[in-house]
Amino acid sequence: MTAALTVGVLTLACSDWDDHYDADITAIGTASSNLWENISTNAELSQFTTLLQKTGYDKVLAESQTYTVWAPKDNTFDFNYYNSISTEKLLREFILNHISRYNYALADEKVPTIYMLNEKAMNFTSGQIGGVNIAKTLGTSNGVLQMLDGKLPFLYNIYESLEPGDFPIDSISNYFHSYDIKVLNTAKSVQGPVVDGQITYLDSVFDESNRLYPLYYAYINREDSNYTMIVPTNEAWTKAKETVSKYFNYVDNFTFVENTATNTNRKETPVEIDATYLRDSMINYTLVQDLFYNNNLYDNQALNNLQTGQTLHVDSLVGTSYLYTGRSTVYSEDAANLFEGAIRVDKSNGAIFVTDSLRMRTWTSWNPPIKVEAENTTYTQSQNVFNGTATATNVTTGTQNPAVEGAISNNMYMLITPSSTATNPEVDIYLPHVRSTAYNIYAVFVPEHITNIYMSEEDLKPSRLEVRINYNDEKGAVKEYRVPGNIENNPFKIDTVYIGEFEFPVAYEGTGEYYPYIRLMSRVSSSQTKTYTRSMRLDCLMLIPKELDEYRKERPDYKYYEGSGYSYY
Repeated sequence: MTAALTVGVLTLACSDWDDHYDADITAIGTASSNLWENISTNAELSQFTTLLQKTGYDKVLAESQTYTVWAPKDNTFDFNYYNSISTEKLLREFILNHISRYNYALADEKVPTIYMLNEKAMNFTSGQIGGVNIAKTLGTSNGVLQMLDGKLPFLYNIYESLEPGDFPIDSISNYFHSYDIKVLNTAKSVQGPVVDGQITYLDSVFDESNRLYPLYYAYINREDSNYTMIVPTNEAWTKAKETVSKYFNYVDNFTFVENTATNTNRKETPVEIDATYLRDSMINYTLVQDLFYNNNLYDNQALNNLQTGQTLHVDSLVGTSYLYTGRSTVYSEDAANLFEGAIRVDKSNGAIFVTDSLRMRTWTSWNPPIKVEAENTTYTQSQNVFNGTATATNVTTGTQNPAVEGAISNNMYMLITPSSTATNPEVDIYLPHVRSTAYNIYAVFVPEHITNIYMSEEDLKPSRLEVRINYNDEKGAVKEYRVPGNIENNPFKIDTVYIGEFEFPVAYEGTGEYYPYIRLMSRVSSSQTKTYTRSMRLDCLMLIPKELDEYRKERPDYKYYEGSGYSYY
């Protein structure tokens, strides 16, 4: 977004008056005089004249740059209000809202929308601008003067609305504005005299942006966009932050274990982070990440008409961070909850819903499930296989045995085979994006006859595995937890096997490529080879937040997309 924050506007190539001037324009002044001269001498524009002088735009409109001024006549707006507010607010809401670049004398079907200097869009039709009647039109030496029967409407965009005012939203306002960027655009600014060796500017133009826009894929400053944003009050922010905080416990120094196929071969790397800074950053980022919706996409279009007190009826909503994370999909029940009790406020590029409580369930945003595809070599590396080899294997709907129900995630699985008939293979799989929370852990196994329609079921054998979990304790030390007993899969189907519950003391999300891991170890003796296979056919690992798993067991009809959360292919 580019805005004029001091006296002045953008310097662009001027359009010739002949491009837009028409001989039918009603004469109300002198075409040889500039905009300021025509405004200041017009008896019907004395109030507008006063406000221009107060902001310094009397000087701007006397320059050679080309503008169209949409001037409301006296007593058609609340002059006392605008004369009493700050100069910055007066510029933003009124003066810049009534001046546009170039010459606009008559409405043009090719240019149905006019952008004012504050970048607000106004529909320009025959005899009207922004729904306000045009009373008179005059061509001047540096543009067009359009006299109006009232002031043009002004709405803040969503970004501009993130200011405490009608609602107590200091918390999210402070967070957003801490990432503001404002840089003087010297190419577009008008240079003034050199004072004490320093260049001054008569017309200072700043390029404004915010580092959070690309992080959230939500450009809520753009006037030509259409977003809905859920805006938490300070009360909602505080309550949500208490919940989110528990997922991001860090330690300043911890050890990352690499090349982990055997304890004798592993490499331990010390890692140092600023735990306090990282924790604060991750909490704030995560709290806000799923508050934005593009109203033009998917079922999100229903948000265009949703009003305060109404219940949202959609199959799903997709947040803007879907483009970044591949998640942020919430289904009907969860989507409706987001807007319960929230107050809608229309904005120039969409709407905000102000709420005293962020009603998102933790697993739809702040603590999502994690699915790790076993064939992903980022997390199942060759050096992490011991006494065996790992081969990524494709299965499509055309090659899958029709007798095997279900589908394989990402149409691939990892086949881990022993290096000899007398050895048991082991594999370590890294776990990315883990929070400091309790997960119920599952492994999904593929049957041996997944693509073999001729294989007898009598020849199908389950795997028999010991499971260990590598992690760091509260002090950063490396620990290993052995899951009691052994796990076995059903060899006749794509089988999701419960490994157990485990709570990670510290978080890894945001630390970089540092992860804990799960070790799967075949445990088949020579006397058991007729009953079990030493090979593993692993589709994926799933870490389901305990709170989600318990909710799903209580509500088997609950619709939740397993692809939500982090899924790595």
